[in-house]
This record gives sequence, structure tokens and C-alpha cells, in this order.
Amino acid sequence: MSTDQAAPTTDADLTAALDILDNLRDSPTPGPARLGDSRSGDVYLVTDEIVTALKVALLTGRPLLLGGPPGCGKSSLASYVARNLDVAYYEFVTTDDSRPADLTSRLDNVRRLGDAQANRLAQGPGLASIAPYLEPGPLWWALNPDSAAARGLQETPEHESDVEPARPPVRLVDHKPAHAGAVLLIDEIDKADSAFCNGLLVPLGSRQASVPGLDVTVLPAPDAPDWSPLTIITTNNERDLPEAFLRRCIVLRLPAPGPERLVEIADRYFPTLPAELRSLVDDLAHQVAGASTDERPVSTAEFLDLVKVVLHLTQEGRLDDRTLETIKRVTLHKHDLYGRRDRMWST
Repeated sequence: MSTDQAAPTTDADLTAALDILDNLRDSPTPGPARLGDSRSGDVYLVTDEIVTALKVALLTGRPLLLGGPPGCGKSSLASYVARNLDVAYYEFVTTDDSRPADLTSRLDNVRRLGDAQANRLAQGPGLASIAPYLEPGPLWWALNPDSAAARGLQETPEHESDVEPARPPVRLVDHKPAHAGAVLLIDEIDKADSAFCNGLLVPLGSRQASVPGLDVTVLPAPDAPDWSPLTIITTNNERDLPEAFLRRCIVLRLPAPGPERLVEIADRYFPTLPAELRSLVDDLAHQVAGASTDERPVSTAEFLDLVKVVLHLTQEGRLDDRTLETIKRVTLHKHDLYGRRDRMWST
């Protein structure tokens, strides 16, 4: 008989969070103009499907797994939700050698060896000798930031500590959360193997984690809402995820944006767009959506790169047809690098 059923909650914090999700808003004071793959969380064009999936994840206590082509807005949703909920934001970018333990902590063995060679190795029983070299991971911070800052030593109060507190990773520089709780992004989980996915079942399902090799169990902070952390996981579908893992997630696939959505997104990122340039952006959106190749669709981020450059050059009177074609080629047609004729350079 399955025992992985989540325990739904109905407290005031949950009700307030659901109300916020029904009224997600862009930041009233967005940061500087978008550069690169920004995850500032200032702007996002949500859909009814996305809002419903977020609410289901909160109500069930399940992670929200977002699939879809690269650049369709999966990763940037997490920071946007964190800003709206006014809670902390943490992220973990998965690689092919990621381990479940990396989400909780890592041991700085290089610094520990250096201190040992310099005869200044931290002393004390058990955790006290390890804590100075223990770097809490994003799951630890998301569950219990006070415990993470104390590197777990608050779990053993009989030991006085002069260990320097750990500092939380800052992903949203200008974001100062007003409420307890967190949004945790686990990005590109399909980069890792099935063992990584399966190793997350217990900590994400139980909202507690063990620090590898130490007698420390990280529990949610006393003031954290029952739904915290809200975990958002992304996949580019480069490999299949284990069935047991999928069964424990709320799953939503985000499609590649069509021309109308691209225009709406551009309007949100560039709200001062002059009227005379709107038709140009609309034309570009239809060209881009229609030009998506069989290899992959053009991403939202690539389209925004194109729009930003075109608008800047147009306003300065520096855009002509030849320049526009070059900009489109270098921002959108990345797979031309591996075209059949271009492969000759490597032979």
C-alpha cells in the first residue's frame, strides 16, 4: 500500500498564499533593463493554467514539475512567485554529477585540509569540529534559515559555538522578503540521473533532510508556513524521469510561445515601447514564431534579446534591413552553427 500521500493544509497562511496566486503582479519598481538570462522575478506573463498548477502544488504539498522547450519561461517563474509571496528564494542548478546531498550541504574539504596543515583545525566534539567547513545547500536554507546560518550547531545547544555564521546565497539582490517561507527552484533536473531524482523523494515529501555524515536532521522553521518550501522543478525533457518521481509531482508542460504571447511578453518587459515600434515588434514576433525550425522553437529569451537590440538601434537611427537580418541571425539561428555545410570546418 502506498504511503506517500501528501498531507494537505488549510491554515491562514495557506489561504493568504492562494489569494496572492490569484492576483500575481509584476514588480511595481522593476530592476534595470533585462540583460541575458535574468531571473529577477520582476516580470512574468502568467496563464490560468500556471496559476491553477501553483495552487494545486500548494494545496497538496507536492513539487511543481514544469516541462517544455528551453526558453519557454520555466525557470523564471520561481523567482516571480517568490517576489509575489514576499518570501525567500533559493535555487539549485542540476548537473550530470549532482547528488541529492548537494541540495542539503557540502563539506569544504580543501579549506579543512589547509587548516589541518596550518595546525588551526577546528576543535570540539562531533559537529563542532565539522561545522566551520559545512556549507548549507539551498534545501537547508529553504527549510530552516536559522539552522543553516548556524551550520546546524543550534541542533546541539549543549555546545557553545564561536563558529562564523553561514551566509545565505543571494539570488534576488534587491528582494528583502517580509514573510517566513521560501520558494525553491531545482533547475534542469533532467541533467542528472534517476538516482538523483529518487533521492529527492523523501526530503521533498517529508519536508526534512539529513545532513550527510552527521547526526543532524533539518526540520522546517517554527514560523514557516505549512506549504513552505514551495518547490518548482524544471526539465527540458532531455531524458525520461523516473515514474516514482513523476507520481509525486504536480506536472505542467509549458508550450513554446506563439506570436501573440511573444508580443504580450515584449510589452511587459518594455512598457514604454513607442507606438511606432509596436508594429515592428508584432512583425518580428510573427516572423520568429513562423521561423521556428524542426530542431527547436525560438525561445522567449532569444526574442527579447532581438527586441531589445532592434529597439535600441531604431531609436538611434542605426537600423537598416541588412543589420536587422544580421541581428536575427546571431540572436535566433543558433543551430546554423551545426548546419551541414558548416560542419566542414571541423574536418
